[in-house]
Amino acid sequence: MAVPQRGQEGLAMKRLLVPLDGSPLAESILAVAEEWAKEKEEEAELSLLRAVLVHHLPGGDDTEAQVRAVGEAEAYLAGVADRLQRRGLKQVRWAVWYDEPAAAITQAVARNGVDLITMATHGRGGLSRLVLGSVAEAVVRSVRVPVLLIRGQSAWKPWATRKILVPLDGSEPSEGILQVAQRLAGARDLTVVLFTVIDPLGLRGMGETSTRLPELMAHQRGDADRHLAKVAEPLRDAGLRVECVVGLGRAAEAIAAVAGREQVDLIAMATHGRSGLSRLLMGSVAADVLRRAPVPVLLFKAGERAG
Repeated sequence: MAVPQRGQEGLAMKRLLVPLDGSPLAESILAVAEEWAKEKEEEAELSLLRAVLVHHLPGGDDTEAQVRAVGEAEAYLAGVADRLQRRGLKQVRWAVWYDEPAAAITQAVARNGVDLITMATHGRGGLSRLVLGSVAEAVVRSVRVPVLLIRGQSAWKPWATRKILVPLDGSEPSEGILQVAQRLAGARDLTVVLFTVIDPLGLRGMGETSTRLPELMAHQRGDADRHLAKVAEPLRDAGLRVECVVGLGRAAEAIAAVAGREQVDLIAMATHGRSGLSRLLMGSVAADVLRRAPVPVLLFKAGERAG
């Protein structure tokens, strides 16, 4: 993996897209986006987006309803932008897109050169409305920029981030997140914790006998230690502080547990597989991590080859 050399500013993502749907829970991401923007010496640009779409009723004229929906969305975003500007943010833009939310977000990313999407997950289950089978899942699948997901209200301060947990599964695509971690770190004094999980139940599922499990576990642990050391080397050469941790258990549970134990401020992980999320998000590891994690989660769709 090619790692950019150090010297970039911390949290070096200056164009933030903030999708809103008018709900207070969706607006909870604004505090984080505002902190992120103010963290920069050259203030980041915040782009507020709201998608509206009036579904056509057979035999009816939807023009009036469309105009009204767009007008209400424009008034709403103008009000949010005004509040942010009154609090000192200078570069705040907003736009209403007449499309489905995921499609609108994807188009806005392509058109505006967005570096980061920030979204709040909401609903009683944390992800039930926004991730599982819905907007955030489609967004992560379709864009090639990081997506920061925060569950409900959050007191996370981007400028206070000191430690990032980066789960890896041994595959090259999963290491695509390292380029994002490098950009997040930049010149700041930040620790990257590389983490790999060994699942004993997976070995049993492969038909291994209990007498061979300790031997196989030791072998896998050695492989994991060597792999993490190899991955860490270019990051350390770039000036980052790196820790390597190998855990045992089911992936999502182990990731959430080590996040709490290591007192990390952010979890950053790559999604991969030909369908983008088929292996890591849909009903699987990332969704479970988002449910369990005590901190925000940043997802990035890596390509078939990282770096």
